[in-house]
Amino acid sequence: MVEGNEFTVHHLRFEAEALTPLALPAHAGPSIRGALWGALQRHFCPLSERETPDAGHKAVCPVCWLMATEKAESGRGRDVPRPYTIEAPLRGVPGADWRPWRFEPGERFAFGLTLLAQALNLFPYLVVAMPLMGKAGIGLSVDGGRRGRFAPRRVEAINPLTGAVVTLMGEGQTTVRMPEAPITAGHVAEAARALLGQVAEGGRVRLVFWTPTRIVDDGRLVHRPRLGPLVRRLLERLDALRGEYAVEAPVAGREELAALADGVAMVQDFTQWIDLESGSRRLGRSTPVGGFVGTATYEAGAETWEALLPYLVWGQEVHVGKNATKGDGWYEVQAVPASGV
Repeated sequence: MVEGNEFTVHHLRFEAEALTPLALPAHAGPSIRGALWGALQRHFCPLSERETPDAGHKAVCPVCWLMATEKAESGRGRDVPRPYTIEAPLRGVPGADWRPWRFEPGERFAFGLTLLAQALNLFPYLVVAMPLMGKAGIGLSVDGGRRGRFAPRRVEAINPLTGAVVTLMGEGQTTVRMPEAPITAGHVAEAARALLGQVAEGGRVRLVFWTPTRIVDDGRLVHRPRLGPLVRRLLERLDALRGEYAVEAPVAGREELAALADGVAMVQDFTQWIDLESGSRRLGRSTPVGGFVGTATYEAGAETWEALLPYLVWGQEVHVGKNATKGDGWYEVQAVPASGV
């Protein structure tokens, strides 16, 4: 499964219509990921959901290659980052409204799925899995104790850095095009230059943490969005993703970049910590998926931002920290001019 040596990001947007009353948790990423994994596993993988795939099985099973990546020789231990992320529905202000989502029959909702590098080759499996996922149900139990069912209505490929939107399956269509509009290193570099032009010397950068962001630094959970720990985990994630799925060289000067990030001042912190857990039928237990949400603003010189902004832009496209496959660590980079607040 090789797309090429360049690391690319492919954002997909699925629009669906509720067929029955449907409810999703406020942070719906784990529910969406669990329903997708269940549909793929039931229909395309011979293993039961409680079995752990070995290397031989993964070599021939696209589902386990995508969803259950483990590698004994990995520098991260047994786990390597999965080549996808979930983008769940969002409300306008991160963390301000933490109510569950409720959709009545006929109402539409949308969620995103991002495929990284060569994982794009598995897009056809995802297209087939979506109606199966909708038929099985998703989210919280609603009227009658069943999960809500839905039908996919539209699929788009989007590139938020260029504004490109490509319809892959339109309303009423049954055929689907392969995704276009990938995010490339060139797009990231151009976006970083544009942000740098807005920031200028003494300007500020704001990070908007749309979903819980869970950062572990030096073995400890970080409860505030300090830039140093975040950048360390981000560079580690980019190295792992690029090396595993695109055969790219490691990030040059990781220690120097982390040191720069450690020196950046956090001048505003409007984040809050939210404790959440995600259940796993395969593991038979819950795992924490909580983290900080909200906004934080940072101040540094132009040279520091010139070095860090390209990686921060990459991070908003691939997420950062733990549980990215469940939708955690989704943030946005914004420039705050020197005269701004």
